[in-house]
Amino acid sequence: MTSEQAAQLIDDTLDLVHQRLVELEQSQQGQAQRALVEEFREWRQPLGGHIDLMVCPDFPVA
Repeated sequence: MTSEQAAQLIDDTLDLVHQRLVELEQSQQGQAQRALVEEFREWRQPLGGHIDLMVCPDFPVA
């Protein structure tokens, strides 16, 4: 996976997380909403303004 593909995957995931948060808010599922916010906190508000990507050992390079 290239850096660009990884960045696009993160963007797409954050879009889905946002959509789900809106759905949870509309259905008044506060506990689930808070859990999802906590799960993706580092992605939504990364320290230093960026997300560090790490290559997995033995992962084939594209």
